[in-house]
Amino acid sequence: MTSSSDRTFVLECDSCHRPTGPGAYFCASCDVLSRDPQRRSFAASRWSRLGAFLLDYLIIWLTIGIGWLFWLAIVARRGQSPGKSLLGLYILRTDGEQPTTGYVWFREFGWDAAVGLIAVALLVVLGAVASSVGEFLILWFWLTVLFWTVSFFDAAWMLWDRDRQTLHDKVMGTLVVERVKDPR
Repeated sequence: MTSSSDRTFVLECDSCHRPTGPGAYFCASCDVLSRDPQRRSFAASRWSRLGAFLLDYLIIWLTIGIGWLFWLAIVARRGQSPGKSLLGLYILRTDGEQPTTGYVWFREFGWDAAVGLIAVALLVVLGAVASSVGEFLILWFWLTVLFWTVSFFDAAWMLWDRDRQTLHDKVMGTLVVERVKDPR
């Protein structure tokens, strides 16, 4: 005989009617976003997320950041970055709602700006003790390596995260999804 305390409750996906798994935003079986009442948003694949990340940085590099900023100004209202717009991915808040344009700007630009400002602050503090231009350039090189390491570690986090969230997704409370086209 089992007592009522031995019972476990399993959440069921409204789309595929299989167990969703504990604490997940997406169904473990069909990848549908559990907080999307229309069941049109699915977890973006790890490869498409990685592709969007690389496209964003390629666009930043090719346009010295200016083209990326103009493009972001166009697509942020749709909940996208330039790389995500090329691959058909969208940013949603964890409650299933579309973020505001300002929220997308802060998510896309604010994270890198914060990491970059920390690197620049370290450069200023540590650069004050550099005794030559050569030492300063070596310091600049290693802080640049640190910036890119943090950026790639942030992006790589989604490779092992159940909901395919990066670190900045977790901090900002966002998810990246693919959407099924309306049949109309």
